[in-house]
Amino acid sequence: MLNQRVVRDRGPALGAPSALGGSSRPRRGGSGAGGAAARQQQRARRGAPAAPAAAPAPAARRRCVAARSSEDPDALHEAKLGPNVAAGIKEVKANLTWSPATVIRNEAVNLTGTHRLLHMSVSDDVDMLYGRKITAVPDTVRWIESFTVPGQFVGVRVPAAGGGGGEANGLTKDQRLYTIACSPYESRRDSAYISGSIIEVVVDRGSGGDQAVLADLAPGANVEVSQVVGRGFASLFNSYSGLPSSLEEQRPLLAIAVGVRGIAAMRAVLNWAPVQAHATSHKVVCYYVTKSPSSAAFLAEWDQWREAGITFNPLYTETLLAPPPPGEGAANGGSPANGGGGPAPAPDGGDAGGEVSAEDITGLLEQGLFLHEHGLDSVVGGRAADATVLLAGLGGELASAVAKELTFKGVAWERLLFCDYF
Repeated sequence: MLNQRVVRDRGPALGAPSALGGSSRPRRGGSGAGGAAARQQQRARRGAPAAPAAAPAPAARRRCVAARSSEDPDALHEAKLGPNVAAGIKEVKANLTWSPATVIRNEAVNLTGTHRLLHMSVSDDVDMLYGRKITAVPDTVRWIESFTVPGQFVGVRVPAAGGGGGEANGLTKDQRLYTIACSPYESRRDSAYISGSIIEVVVDRGSGGDQAVLADLAPGANVEVSQVVGRGFASLFNSYSGLPSSLEEQRPLLAIAVGVRGIAAMRAVLNWAPVQAHATSHKVVCYYVTKSPSSAAFLAEWDQWREAGITFNPLYTETLLAPPPPGEGAANGGSPANGGGGPAPAPDGGDAGGEVSAEDITGLLEQGLFLHEHGLDSVVGGRAADATVLLAGLGGELASAVAKELTFKGVAWERLLFCDYF
């Protein structure tokens, strides 16, 4: 009877694959807890080493773990932006796709007329599929589907003379990207019943080069517009942290825009329906640094933003400029510090104000943000650590100085959202 029991309790034959993926050995003793105890006693009498550790995970499980570890979080984030979005520097420099577009309107954004707002219609025909079981199903993706969040960019250029099509796909040395100055909702609303996508960009007439040419285009002029570029307002330290996640987490918003380029990007935020809905129950504050009321952009829309519940505060850098000494300025064509060659460029390209330095703008922001009874907490209507800060139009030196000051006051690094660095 004992021999028969041993035969019955033996496992698979030698060399047969076991459940752990390796070959099994014959077992001695009974199964279950009693058999395990008997085997331990036999090993102890023979002086054999203890039972080896458990076998590694099955191969299938190891493959699943490897697959999960190889997933790129940035790739998953980009998948949420929309189709055909160029969200990397390498793609922008070498691999953009261009679509024909037409200028609809060209209007000034400030009283001086130095900056122009171009309304453009990007060709956006969609191929439709028809059949016995399907009717009018889109076969291609519309261009506008890639424009999903405020703070994204496009490239704009004038077609080559003669239409030879010999231009490079990427941006040339003299070309730049332009922030889309309208919100995604506005663009979709205006493009709903036409075979085109309506977008708006701001160009500087005084910058020369392509911008000066674009600023002088009349309605009906033909241009080329690239695919949508960038992640919108996003953190440089956490791919998840962005404007949509801040709205979902119901955080107070603080927006800082410097110059016309900064307010162009922030205009898309302040006109976005989710942000305006958020402002009805949470604090949304915007500080706009500009030279003077005459150079300020979108002056007529400030009251609309305030009526929507957004606190909008302009900061004028002309208050920091000392009057030139008698006999200088107009006579010499500029200040002595700049060699008489005109005012030094401002940190954001010239529209934030004359000879104002990054330190001056930082001091101006400090007066508006921190010199309150409860500091930054009173500005955002709560704890600064809970707020999300959006920054646009700040150059590298100015952005670094402002970011350090904000984090010193309690704002988390991952809650600093930029759109200029994607």
